[in-house]
Amino acid sequence: MTPREMYRSTWENDEVSVNVPFSAAGVGTTIVLTSKFTGRIMLMDVGDGAVRDLLESTRKTDFVFDIDLVAISHGHFDHVGGLHTLLGFMRMLGRKEALNILIPTNCIEAISIINGFRQSYHETLPFKIWYHETTQGSEFDTDFFKVKSFGVEHFGSECCSEEETLMPALGFRVQVGQSIIAYSGDTRICTGVEAVVADPVTPDVGSRVHLSVEEATKLGEMAKAYLLIHRIPDIAT
Repeated sequence: MTPREMYRSTWENDEVSVNVPFSAAGVGTTIVLTSKFTGRIMLMDVGDGAVRDLLESTRKTDFVFDIDLVAISHGHFDHVGGLHTLLGFMRMLGRKEALNILIPTNCIEAISIINGFRQSYHETLPFKIWYHETTQGSEFDTDFFKVKSFGVEHFGSECCSEEETLMPALGFRVQVGQSIIAYSGDTRICTGVEAVVADPVTPDVGSRVHLSVEEATKLGEMAKAYLLIHRIPDIAT
């Protein structure tokens, strides 16, 4: 196994394929849901290197025309850092279809990237970009994906005070046909993330940034199948 293969994951059934071409904490995460009925794609998070990873995994450039929806879990660079590149790649290839992007309410990082891109290329941008600020319980449906957002608790490590600061962060449940794909995003254990995959409980936790491996495994076992991604990279490999 090569070092890059350590950060890849895949899963599929008869209705949907889930491809994680790369996910490592503090580096980047991109998750690709593809409807087997239509070939349409939903991206969940577009961290640094997203376009490179998508090109490597799909072996084609026209995936940009199949993207139906993008959902951003939160504004940290390893989850949103590839958004400008993705929009630029779509512009270069001449995408015409409008793009909808789901973001947490007040996610200033994503809003800044989208507005900055619009401003830079407003005279030569061949497609519309719409972002939708979502929060706990928000629903957004397209012809191919039905999405429900859940507020999760992600402690912002950039906090400069002694007070706990939770940044705007979401998990998502996505329905494709009869299949449900749950994505926790970055979170500690909380009622929100348990609601993504199962009936919520009331956990007692401190000010931590992410789930531990043990917590993530326990949470994953509430679903029929699960992938553990976004681990701290092993620089020794």
